[in-house]
Amino acid sequence: MQVYAGVGERLVTVLLTLAVPEVADPEDAAALVADAAEAAALPVLHAAGVEGHLPTPGATVVRPGRRQPWRVVSVGVDTVRLRDLVGDVVEVSRRSVLPDPLAQPAALAG
Repeated sequence: MQVYAGVGERLVTVLLTLAVPEVADPEDAAALVADAAEAAALPVLHAAGVEGHLPTPGATVVRPGRRQPWRVVSVGVDTVRLRDLVGDVVEVSRRSVLPDPLAQPAALAG
């Protein structure tokens, strides 16, 4: 999808995480956020629902089949850039990373 900004405008991508009821559809949540932005006079060019864990830069995550934790460097639409303990950076599918259970014990206990 090609999206263009007009004169005096710039495109800004905002990643937003919402807690929605388990029965809610992620696409519905995206539509509600887009409606709220439109009500605030912000033209929404594209809204998409994403389900599941969305890592944030600076968070510690794990990858299936790997022992060491990874630090999130940046998050894209479909990919995540990760740095390991040695400093190597890799780009992987966003869906292939999970929260580090050792970094978030209180969140997992609740």
